[in-house]
Amino acid sequence: MGNKNWVLVPRPTGREILRCRWGFLVKYTGTGKIDHFKARSVIKGFLQEYGIDYNEIFSLMEVVLSLDLEIHQIDVKTDFLNGLLEEEIYMPQPEGFPSPGQEDLTHKESIWVEQAPRVRYQTLSAFLVKLSIFKLIKSNYVFIRTIDGVTCYIAVYVDGLLIIVPTRALITELKSALKKRLSITDLGEMKCLLGWSIQPDRNNRTIFVQKVIDRHSNYILYPSATPADRNVKLPVSSQPASEAGKVAMKSYPYRETVGSIMYLMVGTRPDMAFYMRKVSKFLANPGTEYWNAVVRGLKFLARKKDYDICLGGSQEVTPDNLADRLTAYNDSDYANYPTRVVRLEDT
Repeated sequence: MGNKNWVLVPRPTGREILRCRWGFLVKYTGTGKIDHFKARSVIKGFLQEYGIDYNEIFSLMEVVLSLDLEIHQIDVKTDFLNGLLEEEIYMPQPEGFPSPGQEDLTHKESIWVEQAPRVRYQTLSAFLVKLSIFKLIKSNYVFIRTIDGVTCYIAVYVDGLLIIVPTRALITELKSALKKRLSITDLGEMKCLLGWSIQPDRNNRTIFVQKVIDRHSNYILYPSATPADRNVKLPVSSQPASEAGKVAMKSYPYRETVGSIMYLMVGTRPDMAFYMRKVSKFLANPGTEYWNAVVRGLKFLARKKDYDICLGGSQEVTPDNLADRLTAYNDSDYANYPTRVVRLEDT
Protein backbone atom coordinates (compact mmCIF):
# COMPACT_ATOMS: atom_id res chain seq x y z
CA MET A 1 0.00 0.00 0.00
CA GLY A 2 2.86 2.36 0.78
CA ASN A 3 4.08 2.09 -2.82
CA LYS A 4 0.62 2.99 -4.23
CA ASN A 5 0.41 -0.28 -6.12
CA TRP A 6 -3.37 -0.21 -6.26
CA VAL A 7 -6.30 2.12 -5.66
CA LEU A 8 -9.89 1.47 -4.61
CA VAL A 9 -12.50 1.85 -7.38
CA PRO A 10 -16.14 0.86 -7.90
CA ARG A 11 -16.71 -2.52 -9.52
CA PRO A 12 -16.22 -2.06 -13.29
CA THR A 13 -18.85 -3.21 -15.76
CA GLY A 14 -17.95 -6.04 -18.11
CA ARG A 15 -14.57 -6.85 -16.53
CA GLU A 16 -13.55 -10.09 -14.86
CA ILE A 17 -12.59 -9.68 -11.19
CA LEU A 18 -9.50 -11.80 -10.48
CA ARG A 19 -9.61 -13.43 -7.06
CA CYS A 20 -6.78 -13.04 -4.57
CA ARG A 21 -5.46 -14.62 -1.38
CA TRP A 22 -2.89 -14.00 1.32
CA GLY A 23 0.47 -15.70 0.93
CA PHE A 24 2.62 -16.19 4.01
CA LEU A 25 6.33 -16.95 3.85
CA VAL A 26 8.95 -17.75 6.48
CA LYS A 27 12.50 -16.57 5.70
CA TYR A 28 15.34 -18.54 7.29
CA THR A 29 18.95 -17.80 8.18
CA GLY A 30 21.84 -19.95 6.98
CA THR A 31 21.60 -22.08 10.13
CA GLY A 32 17.93 -22.88 9.64
CA LYS A 33 16.58 -20.45 12.25
CA ILE A 34 13.64 -18.17 11.48
CA ASP A 35 14.83 -14.74 10.34
CA HIS A 36 11.58 -12.94 9.59
CA PHE A 37 8.07 -13.39 8.23
CA LYS A 38 6.56 -12.01 5.03
CA ALA A 39 2.93 -11.58 4.03
CA ARG A 40 1.75 -10.86 0.49
CA SER A 41 -1.60 -10.26 -1.06
CA VAL A 42 -1.26 -12.33 -4.24
CA ILE A 43 -3.58 -12.24 -7.21
CA LYS A 44 -4.48 -15.48 -8.97
CA GLY A 45 -2.71 -14.73 -12.22
CA PHE A 46 -3.67 -18.06 -13.79
CA LEU A 47 -7.19 -16.63 -14.22
CA GLN A 48 -5.96 -13.89 -16.55
CA GLU A 49 -6.99 -13.83 -20.20
CA TYR A 50 -4.38 -13.12 -22.84
CA GLY A 51 -5.04 -9.87 -24.71
CA ILE A 52 -7.22 -8.49 -21.90
CA ASP A 53 -5.30 -8.77 -18.65
CA TYR A 54 -1.83 -9.12 -20.17
CA ASN A 55 -0.01 -9.11 -23.51
CA GLU A 56 3.60 -10.14 -22.81
CA ILE A 57 5.30 -12.20 -20.11
CA PHE A 58 8.85 -12.94 -19.01
CA SER A 59 10.57 -15.38 -16.62
CA LEU A 60 13.92 -15.14 -14.85
CA MET A 61 16.30 -18.00 -14.05
CA GLU A 62 18.72 -18.50 -11.16
CA VAL A 63 22.51 -18.37 -11.69
CA VAL A 64 25.44 -19.29 -9.45
CA LEU A 65 28.90 -17.91 -10.10
CA SER A 66 31.74 -20.10 -8.90
CA LEU A 67 34.44 -17.44 -8.50
CA ASP A 68 35.90 -16.75 -5.07
CA LEU A 69 34.32 -13.31 -4.64
CA GLU A 70 32.39 -11.45 -1.97
CA ILE A 71 28.69 -12.38 -2.25
CA HIS A 72 26.05 -10.34 -0.44
CA GLN A 73 22.30 -10.77 -0.53
CA ILE A 74 19.54 -8.17 -0.75
CA ASP A 75 15.87 -8.85 -0.19
CA VAL A 76 13.61 -6.60 -2.24
CA LYS A 77 10.63 -5.97 0.03
CA THR A 78 8.21 -5.05 -2.73
CA ASP A 79 9.08 -8.02 -4.99
CA PHE A 80 7.12 -7.46 -8.22
CA LEU A 81 5.66 -4.17 -7.00
CA ASN A 82 8.27 -1.82 -8.45
CA GLY A 83 6.97 -1.68 -12.00
CA LEU A 84 3.93 -0.21 -13.73
CA LEU A 85 1.51 -2.51 -15.53
CA GLU A 86 0.21 -1.37 -18.89
CA GLU A 87 -3.10 -3.17 -18.34
CA GLU A 88 -5.69 -2.58 -15.62
CA ILE A 89 -6.22 -5.61 -13.36
CA TYR A 90 -9.21 -5.85 -11.02
CA MET A 91 -9.53 -8.02 -7.93
CA PRO A 92 -11.53 -8.03 -4.67
CA GLN A 93 -10.01 -6.41 -1.62
CA PRO A 94 -7.74 -8.73 0.37
CA GLU A 95 -9.26 -10.37 3.42
CA GLY A 96 -9.04 -8.04 6.39
CA PHE A 97 -9.20 -4.81 4.35
CA PRO A 98 -12.90 -3.93 4.02
CA SER A 99 -13.87 -0.54 2.67
CA PRO A 100 -17.60 0.28 2.40
CA GLY A 101 -18.69 1.22 -1.09
CA GLN A 102 -15.39 0.20 -2.66
CA GLU A 103 -15.65 -3.45 -3.51
CA ASP A 104 -12.73 -3.89 -5.88
CA LEU A 105 -9.14 -2.90 -6.51
CA THR A 106 -7.51 -1.80 -9.71
CA HIS A 107 -3.95 -3.02 -9.89
CA LYS A 108 -1.32 -0.91 -11.55
CA GLU A 109 1.31 -3.28 -10.16
CA SER A 110 0.78 -6.71 -8.63
CA ILE A 111 2.55 -9.92 -7.68
CA TRP A 112 1.70 -13.17 -9.49
CA VAL A 113 -0.02 -11.65 -12.48
CA GLU A 114 1.32 -13.15 -15.69
CA GLN A 115 3.26 -10.08 -16.79
CA ALA A 116 4.64 -9.14 -13.35
CA PRO A 117 8.11 -10.70 -13.86
CA ARG A 118 8.46 -8.87 -17.17
CA VAL A 119 7.43 -5.51 -15.65
CA ARG A 120 9.75 -5.89 -12.70
CA TYR A 121 12.63 -6.93 -14.94
CA GLN A 122 12.14 -3.91 -17.19
CA THR A 123 12.09 -1.56 -14.19
CA LEU A 124 15.16 -3.09 -12.56
CA SER A 125 17.09 -3.32 -15.84
CA ALA A 126 16.48 0.35 -16.64
CA PHE A 127 17.66 1.36 -13.17
CA LEU A 128 20.84 -0.73 -13.36
CA VAL A 129 21.70 0.74 -16.75
CA LYS A 130 21.76 4.17 -15.09
CA LEU A 131 24.48 2.76 -12.81
CA SER A 132 26.43 1.54 -15.88
CA ILE A 133 25.54 -2.07 -15.03
CA PHE A 134 24.43 -3.98 -18.13
CA LYS A 135 22.94 -7.44 -18.61
CA LEU A 136 24.96 -10.21 -20.17
CA ILE A 137 24.25 -10.95 -23.81
CA LYS A 138 23.47 -14.62 -23.10
CA SER A 139 21.77 -14.14 -19.73
CA ASN A 140 18.91 -11.81 -18.90
CA TYR A 141 19.25 -12.34 -15.16
CA VAL A 142 22.93 -11.52 -14.62
CA PHE A 143 24.19 -7.93 -14.87
CA ILE A 144 27.84 -6.92 -15.07
CA ARG A 145 29.96 -3.79 -14.70
CA THR A 146 33.70 -3.45 -15.33
CA ILE A 147 35.52 -0.23 -14.37
CA ASP A 148 39.31 0.08 -14.22
CA GLY A 149 39.68 -3.68 -14.48
CA VAL A 150 37.35 -4.36 -11.52
CA THR A 151 34.29 -6.46 -12.37
CA CYS A 152 31.10 -6.76 -10.34
CA TYR A 153 28.01 -8.88 -10.94
CA ILE A 154 24.39 -8.58 -9.87
CA ALA A 155 22.30 -11.75 -10.13
CA VAL A 156 18.52 -11.39 -10.08
CA TYR A 157 16.24 -14.02 -8.55
CA VAL A 158 12.67 -14.11 -7.29
CA ASP A 159 13.08 -12.54 -3.86
CA GLY A 160 15.90 -10.15 -4.53
CA LEU A 161 19.46 -9.66 -5.69
CA LEU A 162 22.91 -11.16 -5.21
CA ILE A 163 25.81 -8.69 -5.35
CA ILE A 164 29.03 -10.44 -6.36
CA VAL A 165 32.16 -8.28 -6.22
CA PRO A 166 35.87 -8.56 -5.32
CA THR A 167 35.88 -5.96 -2.50
CA ARG A 168 33.61 -4.96 0.39
CA ALA A 169 34.00 -1.29 -0.52
CA LEU A 170 32.34 -1.94 -3.85
CA ILE A 171 29.50 -3.79 -2.11
CA THR A 172 28.84 -0.74 0.07
CA GLU A 173 28.81 1.50 -2.99
CA LEU A 174 26.31 -0.65 -4.88
CA LYS A 175 24.01 -1.09 -1.88
CA SER A 176 23.86 2.67 -1.35
CA ALA A 177 22.89 3.19 -4.98
CA LEU A 178 20.19 0.49 -4.86
CA LYS A 179 18.65 1.92 -1.69
CA LYS A 180 17.95 5.17 -3.52
CA ARG A 181 15.47 3.41 -5.81
CA LEU A 182 14.40 0.14 -4.18
CA SER A 183 12.86 -0.73 -0.84
CA ILE A 184 15.37 -3.35 0.29
CA THR A 185 16.57 -5.31 3.30
CA ASP A 186 20.32 -5.82 3.54
CA LEU A 187 20.89 -9.49 4.47
CA GLY A 188 24.68 -9.23 4.48
CA GLU A 189 26.81 -12.14 3.30
CA MET A 190 24.82 -14.81 1.50
CA LYS A 191 23.94 -17.61 3.90
CA CYS A 192 20.69 -19.04 2.61
CA LEU A 193 19.25 -19.05 -0.91
CA LEU A 194 16.05 -20.77 -2.07
CA GLY A 195 16.17 -23.21 0.84
CA TRP A 196 19.86 -24.07 0.44
CA SER A 197 22.31 -23.29 3.20
CA ILE A 198 25.47 -21.73 1.73
CA GLN A 199 28.53 -21.75 3.99
CA PRO A 200 32.19 -21.05 3.14
CA ASP A 201 33.39 -23.87 5.42
CA ARG A 202 30.63 -26.26 4.23
CA ASN A 203 30.07 -27.52 7.80
CA ASN A 204 26.34 -26.84 7.97
CA ARG A 205 23.80 -29.21 6.51
CA THR A 206 21.46 -28.00 3.82
CA ILE A 207 18.23 -26.64 5.27
CA PHE A 208 15.96 -28.08 2.59
CA VAL A 209 17.52 -31.56 2.86
CA GLN A 210 16.74 -31.64 6.56
CA LYS A 211 13.17 -30.52 5.89
CA VAL A 212 12.67 -33.36 3.41
CA ILE A 213 14.10 -35.88 5.87
CA ASP A 214 11.94 -34.61 8.74
CA ARG A 215 8.81 -34.61 6.58
CA HIS A 216 9.31 -38.28 5.64
CA SER A 217 10.88 -39.55 8.85
CA ASN A 218 8.19 -42.24 9.25
CA TYR A 219 9.48 -43.97 6.12
CA ILE A 220 13.20 -43.73 6.94
CA LEU A 221 13.75 -46.60 9.36
CA TYR A 222 17.43 -46.99 8.50
CA PRO A 223 19.90 -45.24 6.15
CA SER A 224 21.11 -46.52 2.79
CA ALA A 225 24.57 -46.33 1.23
CA THR A 226 23.24 -45.76 -2.31
CA PRO A 227 20.14 -44.03 -3.71
CA ALA A 228 19.14 -47.00 -5.88
CA ASP A 229 19.60 -50.76 -6.11
CA ARG A 230 21.19 -51.71 -9.40
CA ASN A 231 19.50 -55.12 -9.28
CA VAL A 232 15.98 -53.73 -8.92
CA LYS A 233 14.21 -52.90 -12.17
CA LEU A 234 11.09 -50.79 -12.39
CA PRO A 235 9.05 -52.16 -15.30
CA VAL A 236 5.85 -50.56 -16.50
CA SER A 237 4.05 -53.83 -15.75
CA SER A 238 4.43 -53.12 -12.02
CA GLN A 239 1.97 -50.23 -12.21
CA PRO A 240 -1.36 -51.03 -10.51
CA ALA A 241 -4.08 -51.94 -13.00
CA SER A 242 -7.03 -52.22 -10.63
CA GLU A 243 -8.85 -49.27 -9.09
CA ALA A 244 -8.25 -50.71 -5.63
CA GLY A 245 -4.50 -50.71 -6.25
CA LYS A 246 -4.54 -47.14 -7.50
CA VAL A 247 -6.58 -45.96 -4.51
CA ALA A 248 -4.19 -47.71 -2.12
CA MET A 249 -1.21 -45.85 -3.62
CA LYS A 250 -2.87 -42.48 -2.99
CA SER A 251 -1.98 -42.85 0.69
CA TYR A 252 1.70 -42.38 -0.21
CA PRO A 253 3.05 -38.87 -1.02
CA TYR A 254 4.72 -40.06 -4.23
CA ARG A 255 4.52 -36.85 -6.26
CA GLU A 256 5.41 -34.60 -3.34
CA THR A 257 8.45 -36.68 -2.41
CA VAL A 258 9.76 -36.98 -5.96
CA GLY A 259 9.30 -33.24 -6.47
CA SER A 260 11.21 -32.40 -3.28
CA ILE A 261 14.13 -34.65 -4.19
CA MET A 262 14.18 -33.30 -7.74
CA TYR A 263 14.49 -29.77 -6.35
CA LEU A 264 17.55 -30.91 -4.40
CA MET A 265 18.96 -32.67 -7.46
CA VAL A 266 18.76 -29.55 -9.63
CA GLY A 267 20.35 -27.34 -6.99
CA THR A 268 22.94 -29.18 -4.93
CA ARG A 269 22.62 -32.96 -5.34
CA PRO A 270 23.47 -34.09 -8.88
CA ASP A 271 24.27 -37.52 -7.41
CA MET A 272 20.50 -38.10 -7.32
CA ALA A 273 20.05 -37.60 -11.08
CA PHE A 274 20.13 -41.25 -12.22
CA TYR A 275 17.81 -42.25 -9.41
CA MET A 276 15.38 -39.45 -10.25
CA ARG A 277 15.30 -40.49 -13.90
CA LYS A 278 13.91 -43.82 -12.77
CA VAL A 279 11.27 -42.86 -10.22
CA SER A 280 9.95 -39.75 -12.00
CA LYS A 281 8.60 -41.82 -14.90
CA PHE A 282 5.65 -43.10 -12.91
CA LEU A 283 4.12 -40.00 -11.33
CA ALA A 284 0.70 -40.63 -12.87
CA ASN A 285 0.33 -44.23 -11.70
CA PRO A 286 3.04 -45.40 -9.29
CA GLY A 287 3.12 -48.88 -7.78
CA THR A 288 4.47 -50.26 -4.52
CA GLU A 289 7.83 -51.11 -6.10
CA TYR A 290 8.21 -47.53 -7.26
CA TRP A 291 7.40 -46.14 -3.82
CA ASN A 292 9.97 -48.47 -2.25
CA ALA A 293 12.52 -47.08 -4.72
CA VAL A 294 11.63 -43.53 -3.69
CA VAL A 295 12.01 -44.42 -0.01
CA ARG A 296 15.48 -45.83 -0.71
CA GLY A 297 16.44 -42.41 -2.06
CA LEU A 298 15.18 -40.81 1.15
CA LYS A 299 17.29 -43.24 3.17
CA PHE A 300 20.33 -42.27 1.13
CA LEU A 301 19.66 -38.58 1.78
CA ALA A 302 19.37 -39.31 5.51
CA ARG A 303 22.82 -40.91 5.45
CA LYS A 304 24.47 -38.36 3.16
CA LYS A 305 22.57 -35.20 4.12
CA ASP A 306 25.79 -33.22 4.53
CA TYR A 307 26.87 -33.80 0.93
CA ASP A 308 27.17 -30.53 -0.96
CA ILE A 309 28.79 -28.83 -3.93
CA CYS A 310 31.98 -26.83 -3.47
CA LEU A 311 32.16 -23.89 -5.86
CA GLY A 312 35.34 -21.86 -6.24
CA GLY A 313 37.52 -21.26 -3.21
CA SER A 314 40.79 -21.46 -5.13
CA GLN A 315 42.92 -18.40 -5.84
CA GLU A 316 43.90 -20.04 -9.12
CA VAL A 317 40.39 -19.64 -10.53
CA THR A 318 39.86 -16.57 -12.70
CA PRO A 319 37.21 -15.66 -15.29
CA ASP A 320 39.79 -16.44 -17.98
CA ASN A 321 40.69 -19.96 -16.87
CA LEU A 322 37.39 -21.06 -15.30
CA ALA A 323 36.26 -23.00 -18.38
CA ASP A 324 39.54 -24.94 -18.48
CA ARG A 325 39.02 -26.13 -14.90
CA LEU A 326 35.54 -27.57 -15.38
CA THR A 327 35.49 -31.38 -15.44
CA ALA A 328 32.47 -33.58 -16.15
CA TYR A 329 32.06 -37.34 -15.69
CA ASN A 330 29.79 -39.60 -17.68
CA ASP A 331 28.21 -42.96 -16.94
CA SER A 332 26.36 -45.29 -19.27
CA ASP A 333 24.33 -48.49 -19.31
CA TYR A 334 22.74 -50.69 -21.94
CA ALA A 335 20.24 -48.04 -23.01
CA ASN A 336 18.10 -49.05 -20.03
CA TYR A 337 17.56 -52.47 -21.63
CA PRO A 338 19.45 -55.07 -19.56
CA THR A 339 18.71 -57.83 -22.09
CA ARG A 340 20.11 -55.89 -25.03
CA VAL A 341 23.81 -55.25 -25.49
CA VAL A 342 23.49 -51.69 -26.79
CA ARG A 343 25.89 -49.21 -25.24
CA LEU A 344 24.97 -45.54 -25.30
CA GLU A 345 27.26 -42.76 -24.15
CA ASP A 346 26.77 -39.04 -23.83
CA THR A 347 29.81 -36.97 -24.71
